[in-house]
Amino acid sequence: MNRTNETANKIPADLYKLMDSLLGAEKSRIFEQVGQKLDQTFRFNPLKGGNDLLGGLLAEQGFEFEPVEGQTAVFRLRAAPSSLGKSLSHFLGHIYVQDLASMVPPLVLAPRPGERVLDVSAAPGSKTTQMAAMINNQGVILGNDVVLKRLRSLTTNLQRMGVLNTTLFKWFGEQFGNQYFEQFDRVLLDPACSGLGTLHKSPEVLSWWTRPYCAKLSLSQKKLIASAIKALRPGGVMTYSTCTLTPEENEGVVDYALRNFPVVLETIKLPGLKTRPGLTRFEGEQYSPDIRKAVRIYPFENQTEGFFIARLRKTMALEPPALKKPRSRVQMEFQTHKTSPVKKYLDFLSEHFQIPREEFGRYVYSFRNKIVAVSKEMAEIPYFGRPLQFGLTIGRAMDRGAKFSTEGCHLLGGTARHMVLDLPDLETLERFVNRETLNLDVKGRGQVIVKYRNCPIGYGICEDDRLRSSFPKAGWSFRLTPGD
Repeated sequence: MNRTNETANKIPADLYKLMDSLLGAEKSRIFEQVGQKLDQTFRFNPLKGGNDLLGGLLAEQGFEFEPVEGQTAVFRLRAAPSSLGKSLSHFLGHIYVQDLASMVPPLVLAPRPGERVLDVSAAPGSKTTQMAAMINNQGVILGNDVVLKRLRSLTTNLQRMGVLNTTLFKWFGEQFGNQYFEQFDRVLLDPACSGLGTLHKSPEVLSWWTRPYCAKLSLSQKKLIASAIKALRPGGVMTYSTCTLTPEENEGVVDYALRNFPVVLETIKLPGLKTRPGLTRFEGEQYSPDIRKAVRIYPFENQTEGFFIARLRKTMALEPPALKKPRSRVQMEFQTHKTSPVKKYLDFLSEHFQIPREEFGRYVYSFRNKIVAVSKEMAEIPYFGRPLQFGLTIGRAMDRGAKFSTEGCHLLGGTARHMVLDLPDLETLERFVNRETLNLDVKGRGQVIVKYRNCPIGYGICEDDRLRSSFPKAGWSFRLTPGD
């Protein structure tokens, strides 16, 4: 029996019927992709540098990649000496490995610097970090998820990617509409779904997928979209997206929003991607004619995940909710770079590295031994409950002065004029990131910002013409140069 027949025998009857209703003879193209890995796509992180700078280091490690046709910031991996996810570039937050279709919802939402953005189901952070980069770490993103394990991944990715304009909560998404009523300029809702667009990498979906389960998810998604619309200010924009193909989780949810709330659908244009319009009828269900403005991305037409994306604009204000037990507002303490007690530690770093003081003035800070930088807009939003995490830890206080973290070096190391060392070659870089002590001529003593080809890598401690690496432990060795 060939692989196609084996896969066909595993398809649940209801799923086979669904795909037949959706695609007719083309349904076989969906099933042919089950378990078939697609080419990896990724984006460079502009918060860490330009494509040429970051791409140069990735290429020097032996990775070969090319721009995705029709896309300005997406690249396809063509050859790799090792796992891209364990590369130095990935560890440094220079890249985020992400399917092209997964990048579309933030692009459709199009957040702008200075805005307040709500990411209702943010973990593990692919879209959150993408939006933070799109708005250049300005404004504020309130990221949320209800699963603690997923939130841990989100926390790690935000720190790795150098994101400082995001605050994290562990709430049920249904709570935001009432508690943060009409507070956000943009809302991204990418809720839990049945995942039929990911069959190529998650064939296990076939083992638990059922139509009743999709109907249950649809009820939850309708509650979430209602909450998201309530949290959106009049005139604001939200994107609703899923990585599944079932109409009840897609067109059915958006149709519910159109019938019950003051929102309209807006046209989506995606140059370089083949899309199909949203369905206006399916299996006896009739949806709003405007749902044609939403888009369906089928995996076999673009060699991507399957996605559904809709862009909605709120046209008028709603009646404020009457809260039975409103959450108390929490007072968050943020300081400028000129405010004690954080001032003396920032002054120390400024003097030690000869970083212009105005560079520290771009942010505000939270300080309890750790120095956490946040966007100025984050100090202006209301906090109903203390967040799990916020901002970017850039350093910590010491008995004498302060010490940058690796992320602090990435954020501000490009502006340093003193105690900076640019490593001479890839072999030396390999030794540094593998935490070896190096015999190098460094002028001065103490903490040194370490760069490679003018790209901040991390920091080390200079003692007696020796550089002791303080690069974070990765759990594996980095191989940057060819082995014997």
